[in-house]
Amino acid sequence: MTIPERRRYDSPVREARARQTRAHVIATAGRLFAERGYAGTSMRQIAAAAGVSLETVTQTGRKPQLLLAAFRDGFAGDPDAVNLDALAGPAGPADLPSVVARVASGVRGSLPIWRAFTTAAAADPAVAAVRAELAVARRTEIVERLEAAGLAASDRLADAIGLITSHEAYDHLTTVCGWAHEEYVAWAAAAIGAQLTLDWP
Repeated sequence: MTIPERRRYDSPVREARARQTRAHVIATAGRLFAERGYAGTSMRQIAAAAGVSLETVTQTGRKPQLLLAAFRDGFAGDPDAVNLDALAGPAGPADLPSVVARVASGVRGSLPIWRAFTTAAAADPAVAAVRAELAVARRTEIVERLEAAGLAASDRLADAIGLITSHEAYDHLTTVCGWAHEEYVAWAAAAIGAQLTLDWP
């Protein structure tokens, strides 16, 4: 006697509910990380604040993965996005101000979680490794976007653009120095434009 194969049941409603739950858990984790810091936020606290079971939170990911997903969500509006995936690359230097404005909006939206990310990376090797991977991915994507725009690209140029559009630069100029967001955008666009004119190795 053969045992009938178990039928797989896929429900679009169930899948949509699972996506909503995951997004809710990640958003809740991001809020707690930003408010309490990485070390001050436990998986149980995330579960309690999200109104879900601890198992649901752990199925969403380990703590470093939740931190990364929360950062991506704050930056690009998508917890699964690579750093700049949701931001259209420039068609040329003329589009630079609008591209920089979109990147700056992502930086502003994810600044609190980035602060938690930075603090956690200094104390937790697993988070530090995730942050290092994120930096490499960002450099690669900047190079790819420059090449797609028909511009000369190099790792050094990508690193300079990455620094100009970094959370650290934005935080320093807007929070410490008191620049308006729009002032930062104008400066960053001009600074990147200047970098594009240099002969990078």
